[in-house]
Amino acid sequence: MKYLLSILIVICVTNAIASTTNLLKRVMVSEDVYVESPTDTDGDGHLDRIFVSIERPSVEQKLSTIFHISPYALGGNEGPMHNVDMDLLPQDEKLLKGFSPDVKDFFNGLRKTFHVYESVPLVDASRYARMSAHSVGTGKSTGCPTVGDMAETLAAKSVIDWLNGRARAFYEDGRVAKADWANGSVGMTGTSYDGTLPIMVATTGVEGLKAIVPIAAISRWYDYYRANGLVVNPGGYIGEDADVLGYFIMRKGDCTSELERITQTMGREHGDFTPFWQARDHLSQAQNIKAATFIIHGQSDWNVKQKHAIQLWEALDGIAPRRMFLHKGGHGSTWNHNVPGKIQMWFDHFLEGENNGITDGHQVEVELEDGSLVVQENWPHENTMEQRLYFGADSSLAISIASEKQLTIIDSGKSQKLESLIEKPGLKRDERLVFLSTPLENKTLLSGTAHVSLNLSVLNRKAANITIAIVEYNKLGRGKIITRGWADPQNHFDINQGEALVPGKNYQLMFDLEPKQYRLAAGSRLGVLIASTDYEFTLRPKEGTLIQFTVGAKSFIELNLGTD
Repeated sequence: MKYLLSILIVICVTNAIASTTNLLKRVMVSEDVYVESPTDTDGDGHLDRIFVSIERPSVEQKLSTIFHISPYALGGNEGPMHNVDMDLLPQDEKLLKGFSPDVKDFFNGLRKTFHVYESVPLVDASRYARMSAHSVGTGKSTGCPTVGDMAETLAAKSVIDWLNGRARAFYEDGRVAKADWANGSVGMTGTSYDGTLPIMVATTGVEGLKAIVPIAAISRWYDYYRANGLVVNPGGYIGEDADVLGYFIMRKGDCTSELERITQTMGREHGDFTPFWQARDHLSQAQNIKAATFIIHGQSDWNVKQKHAIQLWEALDGIAPRRMFLHKGGHGSTWNHNVPGKIQMWFDHFLEGENNGITDGHQVEVELEDGSLVVQENWPHENTMEQRLYFGADSSLAISIASEKQLTIIDSGKSQKLESLIEKPGLKRDERLVFLSTPLENKTLLSGTAHVSLNLSVLNRKAANITIAIVEYNKLGRGKIITRGWADPQNHFDINQGEALVPGKNYQLMFDLEPKQYRLAAGSRLGVLIASTDYEFTLRPKEGTLIQFTVGAKSFIELNLGTD
């Protein structure tokens, strides 16, 4: 009896091992296909094809898909950046002379350094098919990169169309590939450019795209390379622009003529919101978004600035399910506060119909600098309210309207960073103005987007940079920049087209700073710095531009302040 029992146990164990081995052999299926796009971005007479790598569990039931598409799959090309150091801003004189840019004139010898920004992965992807694709004109895909426009959008969308039987795909040997394993439900995620593509595809309203998680993503390309009429650098990439990015991601040796057209039309010589940028404004198409959108962004991200997250959040109000997590870090995502688990839950709920509570309660979470988490009903924080603070001739920042007076600065930003300009706020310095509040009685929450109104004139130029920074000054007078923003007075009336300034003429300039949520300490002072050139972000003209500001009823900043 014991002998028979031993034989049975051996047989059971052997069968279990064999079954496990067979299961492991069939557990995953990997294949590569080329999806046919409706675009012909290189003009060769053939439709572009998008390379897609698929890995999926071998199961009988049809699968939902997590789709990631990137222009960085095979790295990038080293190339020159644009020159940012010059005698005059290009819109100072060349705007009046019908300036047409020469590609060679714009570049210097700096090189773009490639960084890989990984998405926070799914905790458990065993139930999903995973697809990784190369964006049009990059990696193993054909065509040319178009950097954020509708052609790039439609090329990425074609992959979802294939999963739903609306597009064709082929294996490398030319055989037709069918997605007969897919149920048509798709989620997209990615970080930086890879996170921007899900937003772009979602704006088409494509059927089948159920949820997206854009991380550190661009919602309007103008706001990545421009700000209120000024040419600005994305943080860490001085001199980069849309053509530089296009050159970096393109298949080696291809598409140079297409990229020259980007240089000629992107308007680096004036910074206006031209048709080039209007074609890359995904917010203007946000009303078409059906996919549930979980926005993740860093409050210290000065590459893809937080404005991209906030304006997407606002555009989705009443349009699609939305959630937002703003972490304290920079460009990328975070593992803190169970963010990977929340991403998993977002997809599980909207792709698989799992009732896991991810849509219950308040949908905005903000991680402050000390690591604490603020859960709030909306953005800005509901316990804050807008206050208008006026700039005073005595360097005060107060709720009462100051008497009118002219104050002048001399631009020195070509040689001084903003961090040095905020030092010693009580000391009069020709290159900046600093306005200070009285010491704060209690901890104060700053939340939302600050709005600035300036009455100014440029005395000796037809163009100038304007930079504003909000600063917290501690009890010892040491300053810390909370947020900042930039504007071109030439675009005081129309962001689409600037006008040369008349030296000495007063203009009213109104613009927004980059949004921020920040807790100011009791006893600290709220400060506002007004300067011209921002060394790290704007073009750097020769020093000496004279700018006169008139303080009084027309010069103020509006902030959302309160407690949390």
